[in-house]
Amino acid sequence: MRKTCLSILCVIFWTQWPGGSAIVKAVSFEYPYYLLDSYNPDDNCWRGMDAQGYWPVQVIPEKWLVGPPPALDCSGITLPIDHWVELKFRGAIVDGVGADLILVELDAVGEQALVFLTDGFDQEYLLDLAAVPGSSGQNTTTVGFDIAGISLPYVPRAVCIVGVDLRGGSPGFDLAYVRARISHESGYIACDPSPVDGVENVPIDAVLSWSSGDAAQEHVVYFGETPADAGQGAIPVSEPPQPQVAESYDPRGLKLDKTYFWRVDEINNTDADSPWTGDVWKFTTVDYFVVDDFESYQRNELRIAWTQVGYAYIQLSEEPGPVHKCQQSMAFSYFCDENFYSEVMYDFNSVQDWVSMGARSLELYFRGDIDNDADALMYVALSDGEVRTEVPYDGDANDLKDESWWLWRIDLKDFVDVDLSKIESISIGFGNGLSTTSGSGVGTVFFDDIRLYPSRCLEENQPEADFNDDCTVNFDDLEEITENWLDTGYKVYQVKYPNPPVAWYKFEGNLNDSVDNAHGHMRVNPAYVPGVYGQAIRFDGYGSSVELTNVVNLFSGIRKAITISFWQYGDTSPHHTDTLCCSNYVYGVYNPTIAVNLGIWKAPGKYNWDCGSRWSFDGRLSGHHRYKSEWSGRWNHWAFTKDTETGLMKIFLNGALYDSRMNATTPIEGIISFEIGAGWYGGYDGLIDDFRIYDYALSGAEVAYVATNGTGIFNQQLMIPADLNSDNSVDFEDFAILTRNWLEKNLWP
Repeated sequence: MRKTCLSILCVIFWTQWPGGSAIVKAVSFEYPYYLLDSYNPDDNCWRGMDAQGYWPVQVIPEKWLVGPPPALDCSGITLPIDHWVELKFRGAIVDGVGADLILVELDAVGEQALVFLTDGFDQEYLLDLAAVPGSSGQNTTTVGFDIAGISLPYVPRAVCIVGVDLRGGSPGFDLAYVRARISHESGYIACDPSPVDGVENVPIDAVLSWSSGDAAQEHVVYFGETPADAGQGAIPVSEPPQPQVAESYDPRGLKLDKTYFWRVDEINNTDADSPWTGDVWKFTTVDYFVVDDFESYQRNELRIAWTQVGYAYIQLSEEPGPVHKCQQSMAFSYFCDENFYSEVMYDFNSVQDWVSMGARSLELYFRGDIDNDADALMYVALSDGEVRTEVPYDGDANDLKDESWWLWRIDLKDFVDVDLSKIESISIGFGNGLSTTSGSGVGTVFFDDIRLYPSRCLEENQPEADFNDDCTVNFDDLEEITENWLDTGYKVYQVKYPNPPVAWYKFEGNLNDSVDNAHGHMRVNPAYVPGVYGQAIRFDGYGSSVELTNVVNLFSGIRKAITISFWQYGDTSPHHTDTLCCSNYVYGVYNPTIAVNLGIWKAPGKYNWDCGSRWSFDGRLSGHHRYKSEWSGRWNHWAFTKDTETGLMKIFLNGALYDSRMNATTPIEGIISFEIGAGWYGGYDGLIDDFRIYDYALSGAEVAYVATNGTGIFNQQLMIPADLNSDNSVDFEDFAILTRNWLEKNLWP
């Protein structure tokens, strides 16, 4: 499908926030300069529109959204529900006249996305809903946000855009580009590092850059693999000679999956306060290098890049054909016997140094066909221009007849005598080849995703006591045990009978309130499944929710204190923007007085307990889940309390205090609607049972009573990995297992 590239139709939204406007001196409207994060729950390639407006095509978010887009009115990236991108700017996003943040959406058919203003690290504010018109034509829409009156406890430097629906000619919000009003007041030290401080998945050919301090004439660069290489007393890089005038540095020879540290000091020889010592920044490189994923080829380009030798014939296999990931793979038809072989060879444009990048293994995926001859021996060969070595497939020959994707891992040491620092070509073949392989047969095998990896931790190699998935048992794993020492899944709590709830939803085949104050009704037909007590209700994450009736009367007596409790079983789905319950809100106008979010963003995720009017960060209790199992894949009991007179907000998990904060005194008011299973951040995927609302803040003993059904006994399997022998306690038996694995290191290869 090709989208019509039209002139821009402006639809502007203004958002007023409490507080005063920032005073800025040097501002400009800019595109993002870095893709901080992206999330594709489908675990495939991103889809979107190319420079000619064709959809669907594979797109790369950082190339489409960082800097000017390939084509202003045509190119874009599609954000279906729960897909998101977080984009960072070179400076603070500030207020000015008119819209301060602009999004352009293609093909307006009523698509929607949530827009968050973030600090580029961990804090976010839901700015507004970007909603485009439901026009019948393929129109381009500009959505603008005025951030006048902003009041945030952080400096906004990034935006996160989350798709929330599946509408439109291409399913999801078609983001063409983003621009924001940016301040460049950086002070005297270097700022705006690229790669951004703390980011991962940085390419190994990255060139570092930064913005100069206000008075800088020259720069001194420090760089290395340890914090000391960039800390006080470190030695500057030697090449190029320091100090330097350029605001960039090419480190060359970065290794895969390695963390690097760097610093830039600013110098002005006419200023007595010079030099100005910069901050220490860090980044981590990608953990694999793509040799070929077959996604960039069109038509006959595959046979230009890969030379066909012997009786080989290759062509692109496109969706819906066999593809391991994204849109294309290589279909290799072969014939071989005692005299003939089939091979394809890829000559690199320049000699590849796989040693300097830290590559230790070569991996590729292949898929057979039921009609293939299994007698044909498959091999991979590398050549350094002087020596060529073939490595035959060491798996079951019948895998060539299996119509599922197989992963083939090869230790690079198996390519004996080949100089891995001077690789000139890679070949895939069947039959005699040029040296040692043999076999005969005919068939077609599909290949995809050829990659290089460093030594890494494979699941099958993990030591038993490796808690952080690094295949090494050391002090990090010991810390996990000590933090949970003598913890047990069998707990006995002191309990106290609480006052009756003001609303109680047991979900026993209906949405009735057992207290008879505020019965519920379902937006989408409910699904009742076995729960903790009898039945529970299932939410699908895409629009099902329970809306309460008589809400104004229900909350008329809840102004100073509240408790919300429930049992929850989240699905192990890719849905990470869940709101489990929420009061009324209007995007961009006012935020909810009450909202509970669990498992938001990437696993193990964050939690937010929002309570207070008007909404502010002073009424939010937020943090990170330690384990995904706290919200997903098992039943857990949660209770959320707030007392405005004491200013205490608390969260209880499975009867025990989980988190708390002080100084949360904003009142609980203005609630005219309330829903369970969806809300502010999106819909909830999973089950809820025994949902209760109290008009006061329950004590710990009262929460324990509710969580244990009055028994005071909570008996549930520990969710922590430190319970190595699965006896539901962390004790000396687990410690003994750890000591047996102490300092064991099982990286492969």
